[in-house]
Amino acid sequence: MLTGGKGANQAVGCARLGVPTYLVSAVGGDELGRLVLRDVESKGVNVGYTYVDVGTHTGVAFILLNEGTGENMIVVAPGADDSLRPEHVEKALADLQSGVRVLLTQLEVPLDTVFYALRRCKELGLVTVLNPAPARRLETEVFEYVDVLTPNRVELSQLTGVDSSSLDGVLRASEKLIELGLKAVVVTLGADGALLVTRGRVKHVPAFKVRVVDTVGAGDAFNAGLAVAIYEGMDLERAVLFANAVAALKITRVGAQSVPARQEVEEFLVGRGEVREL
Repeated sequence: MLTGGKGANQAVGCARLGVPTYLVSAVGGDELGRLVLRDVESKGVNVGYTYVDVGTHTGVAFILLNEGTGENMIVVAPGADDSLRPEHVEKALADLQSGVRVLLTQLEVPLDTVFYALRRCKELGLVTVLNPAPARRLETEVFEYVDVLTPNRVELSQLTGVDSSSLDGVLRASEKLIELGLKAVVVTLGADGALLVTRGRVKHVPAFKVRVVDTVGAGDAFNAGLAVAIYEGMDLERAVLFANAVAALKITRVGAQSVPARQEVEEFLVGRGEVREL
């Protein structure tokens, strides 16, 4: 049994990579909730804006791993995940708006709360990154408030209705999203790396080859790396390369939150011949 949840995984990843990180989330009033908060806080995340709903259980996920392919399937009992409301986001922003630069969010909490956070953070001038996971359809109006969208193939197909099993399909689906108003789409492709698509520009950034131990949390590690790189002012191509390195190191170890420290990532990139200044 390990601490997880997409928001917590990504927050821990950002903190491990060396930037101040605040988790706006919800847990239940049970021992699991207390365990999660202690654990995430011990990994450098500020949990002062996590709401405790004493009337329900902390969200849990059951992970099924195919040892042959390394792919996984996750079944979720959300519990307190559904308790997070726009007012919890607003409370955090009221305290933090002068000191934050990037919002990284996902779809494991209510959509109205996610959309509120995206809209308010755009109003405040933050860079907004939406990881549209778990896969579901979204109202296209939300894309107005998203700077970078980070789907995998399944999520991309769900969003667009375009078959994304081939690289050509991924490109067509991504371009469809750009036409709807998104500034940038970064599609995670597993062992094939990631595809960066902006208006008039396409860049495939290959994955680093490593020995796979556990793919659970790889997407969360990638998103953490991308958000940190954007926070530090890297251009998107360099940010995707950095995120690929973070995800590559994560899958060499067990646990959704086994994200590498910043020094490990820098040493890994240097060792792979990527010596440009980070």
